[in-house]
Amino acid sequence: MYHPHQIRASDEALSILLLSGCVLVAGEPRVGKTRTAIRMVELSPARNALVLTKKAAIKGWQSEIDAVKPEKIITVTNYEQAPKLLAEFDLVILDESHNLGKVGKPNQRFKAVKAITWGCPIILLSGTPTVESALQIYHQTAVSKHSPFKQHKNFYSFFREYGIPDPVWVQGRSIEQYKKAKPALEHLIDTFTVKVTQSDAGISAQANDVVHTVELDLETEDLIREIVQEGVAFSGGRQLVFDTDMGVRMAVHQIESGALLYEDELLLLDNGEVVAYILDTWGDSHELGLMVHYRSTKLKLRQWFKKASIYSSQGDAEGVDLSALKHFVIVNTGFSGAKHIQRRDRIVNMNVASDRVVHHIVTSGGISKDVYEAVSLKRDYNLAMFRRGRV
Repeated sequence: MYHPHQIRASDEALSILLLSGCVLVAGEPRVGKTRTAIRMVELSPARNALVLTKKAAIKGWQSEIDAVKPEKIITVTNYEQAPKLLAEFDLVILDESHNLGKVGKPNQRFKAVKAITWGCPIILLSGTPTVESALQIYHQTAVSKHSPFKQHKNFYSFFREYGIPDPVWVQGRSIEQYKKAKPALEHLIDTFTVKVTQSDAGISAQANDVVHTVELDLETEDLIREIVQEGVAFSGGRQLVFDTDMGVRMAVHQIESGALLYEDELLLLDNGEVVAYILDTWGDSHELGLMVHYRSTKLKLRQWFKKASIYSSQGDAEGVDLSALKHFVIVNTGFSGAKHIQRRDRIVNMNVASDRVVHHIVTSGGISKDVYEAVSLKRDYNLAMFRRGRV
């Protein structure tokens, strides 16, 4: 029922939880963090546990609970439902807890979760809890009175003790980035962390990238060039206007795949170079999984792919097992380096014996190649990078 590494990790994590009320299980993707956490609930004094996770991961959690059949009550729901919860819980599991790891001012998700979890011991589960900065740990733990940083009433107090100021100047103003942390913070995080690696889980298979460059037609390149240089272009008999760098970046990234969300309207464009390449290379079958970043791309692909599954690069980047796919193609990726790691590892787990391939689509005339090169180095592709590429 439980693998040896899950027994070891759950025993160690439960000891920390019972002692301090807060533990982080930092498990690499596909090592079985879900079942590890279920065993912790079973062995803990808790009677009524809550799991907050991503909506796409609820089915996976329920499948694991059904397989283990724990005697304890375990309620599973997504983070967005937190404000609607009325029941009282005595233990909370925050799955993919890095989603609470915003630095600086707390957001509404943090406030809603805190209202439910404040009095409870908490188990944090994440493969990338502090991938951008150790400072991301604060809001993940501050939802509970058992936080190791409970002496700090807000992030800014926490930053004064553990952060290293590193401001940048923007239009004559000093803006703190909240990226750099003192080494002491890393050491403190280690005291309430149990790490589980893919090697611990016996996962020898790796996800290997193969990049496919699709040549865009001259008409598509001209459309992209007009938008980048002028912020205005004509397509399908209508004028398209983009008056911000963010708007231009998003437009170019979508147009590469042949569709565009423009002023709340989904536009299917004439270009189909990416669609044609995918059909020629992999065809359309139930063994094919396509991952996209935009609703416009999903709409475009759904016209041509009736059998293939289409996944979201955001909603399906975590907690979803795609290891059964024969072909996994990321059509357009998001801009987050952390999410890039999570997307790739959807196709490997403890039951996969050999290396798997993750296919990435980039084009000859857009920004997708630059985006891939940034996120593959675990860096975010930000507006500053985009602006440099326009020069």
